[in-house]
Amino acid sequence: MPGILTRYVFKEIIVPFLLSLGIFTATALLSKVVKLVELAVVYGAGVPFLARFVASVIPSFLIYTIPISFLVAVLAAFTRLSSDSELTAMKASGMSLFTLMKPVMAVAAVVSVCALFVTLYAFPWGNLSLKRLVFDASKQALVSGVEEKTFYDRFKGLTLYVDHVTPGTGEMEGIFIAEETKGGEPNTFFAARGVMAAPENGSSVYLKLYDGAVHRQSAEKGYYNIAAFSTYMVELDTGSPETMLASRTNRELYAGELAMKAADMRSRGEDPAGIIIDMHKRFVLPVSVLLFALMGVPLGIQKVRGTRFTGFTIALGVVLLYYVASTAFEALGEHSSINPVLAVWASTIIFFLAGAYIFFRAAKDAPLLPRFISGR
Repeated sequence: MPGILTRYVFKEIIVPFLLSLGIFTATALLSKVVKLVELAVVYGAGVPFLARFVASVIPSFLIYTIPISFLVAVLAAFTRLSSDSELTAMKASGMSLFTLMKPVMAVAAVVSVCALFVTLYAFPWGNLSLKRLVFDASKQALVSGVEEKTFYDRFKGLTLYVDHVTPGTGEMEGIFIAEETKGGEPNTFFAARGVMAAPENGSSVYLKLYDGAVHRQSAEKGYYNIAAFSTYMVELDTGSPETMLASRTNRELYAGELAMKAADMRSRGEDPAGIIIDMHKRFVLPVSVLLFALMGVPLGIQKVRGTRFTGFTIALGVVLLYYVASTAFEALGEHSSINPVLAVWASTIIFFLAGAYIFFRAAKDAPLLPRFISGR
């Protein structure tokens, strides 16, 4: 019987969970539609690039949609069991709410582990991957965005002018480049033809020049030199990805890196409260799945006839209150008003106590809400 019950409850929860997860995540993804259109139209990004972009942003949605979707799934499952009198039949056969809770917590534990993987690995990977994608898109835009008869100064340390660009191939004719060297002595390039390329894993764009000359002048040494060439490769600096990755935000750091950053800040006498909060949030969000399982069961089985509230309405209020409380406590922790670790876990602890209270009330078939709210 326990095995049958586990499979039955699992089926009742997993289907609405996956459905809710897909709907909530897709809805959140709609907020990125404008960015997707910009990448496709302005930067000329193809389908593989857009697919990588979507894969990079989804983890930042999953850290919130997974717990919320699981709460909705538990509510849907136990609301149906209660309304179809299946729950009454189970209780009549000797099953307590504690027995029914075991398979729910088993499923919640699996979902929580999945959420932990998202927060510890997929979330920082996605944010870092997104930064790389934006860098690559900007680099490709520099290559494809060169217009003829226009001075182009987006590259570091030089100005480019092209008389003609062949549509489709991107081959350039009548090229002029004014380059500023480190010593302050300018180099001027003239070339009949040229073509631009941007290696995927490189930090620079390269312009290969054909049939031209480079003019070098030194005011201090008093010389002017002209050197002709048949081919010449000019490196156009677009910025270093190493520099970009060195300035990673907390969202782009893994938990171990956050711990190292916090320790480094302590050694320099700085307050690492913000780092500590971000690190512990990676663990709090998966734990919230277990919290919502504990609260979802008693909320789902409540008889709501003749009252102004429903299980779903109360659940939406619970989610809203939970995240508002979490944000408020985190703000206090960031300003060192309270211990940052306590700030992250405070709302979860409070809601776990509240969840345990309403669960025990439901196990005794007592109303969850005070009489002046429930009307009973």
